[in-house]
Amino acid sequence: MIWFDASLESPADDGLLQRCIAAMLNVSTESVEVVHSIREVEDAPVTCVVEPHSVDSYSQLITLYLPEALPRPDVPEAAARLARTLDRSLLLANDETANPYSFIRVSNTGQCSVVLVDPDELDENDRYVIREPGRENDGTST
Repeated sequence: MIWFDASLESPADDGLLQRCIAAMLNVSTESVEVVHSIREVEDAPVTCVVEPHSVDSYSQLITLYLPEALPRPDVPEAAARLARTLDRSLLLANDETANPYSFIRVSNTGQCSVVLVDPDELDENDRYVIREPGRENDGTST
């Protein structure tokens, strides 16, 4: 069952993901399987599916699957631990709003803040480009 998705600020290799997810959940690294396709998911206690990525920030999407029997920590708390152990920020969907361009950015220190991504970049290029405060859609200053 899907636990949560996150887009990483910069790519992490499979070994690093495996170690950091194991640390986040306080399980052995052997309990965490990192795969690159949903078709590769087997019976590991924890599975991380890694989507292909580009050189762009937040282009590596990971999806974490946990079985019903495994305790599920609070997502923001777990994401903060994951960001700290990976030493990179990540984006989570903001479930507190219906705005599809609102995300929670979890810094590499575990701090959470709400950010907006550029709608055109997300819709047309499938890229998460964080809009800086005071900027219009076209990227010029106000």
